[in-house]
Amino acid sequence: MQKMNLSLNDAYDFVKRKKSNISPNFNFMGQLLDFERTLGLSSPCDNHTPSEQLYFSTPTNHNLFPLNTLEST
Repeated sequence: MQKMNLSLNDAYDFVKRKKSNISPNFNFMGQLLDFERTLGLSSPCDNHTPSEQLYFSTPTNHNLFPLNTLEST
């Protein structure tokens, strides 16, 4: 991400094209999202207004879970 100046989504797509069976775990994806923010890259998660509710969906059964507002530490 840093060397090629790629967002998390672009880096994921790049790796997925090279190795189609990747399945990074949720915590690792969270770390990559934090790293993306330290690089100053924009993320689709950053493009919402504060009043919009964000949701997490599970890939297998498509349940929706509301996410609490993220607070910077």
